[in-house]
Amino acid sequence: MPLEFKRKVIDNHGSLQVNIPVEIAEHLGIRKGDTIAISLDDNRFVCRKIEK
Repeated sequence: MPLEFKRKVIDNHGSLQVNIPVEIAEHLGIRKGDTIAISLDDNRFVCRKIEK
C-alpha cells in the first residue's frame, strides 16, 4: 500500500507550492538544492529527482 500524506497548497507570489514530506524526501534522496522533474500522468501529479 502506498504511503499517503496530506499537504495544503499555498500561494507563493503567483506560484503554487507544496511541501514534500520528509519521509518521502529521505526515501528518494531529495535534498535542498536538488532539481526535480514534474509531470502530469492521467490526472496524477508526478515528480521525480533528476540525477546529476
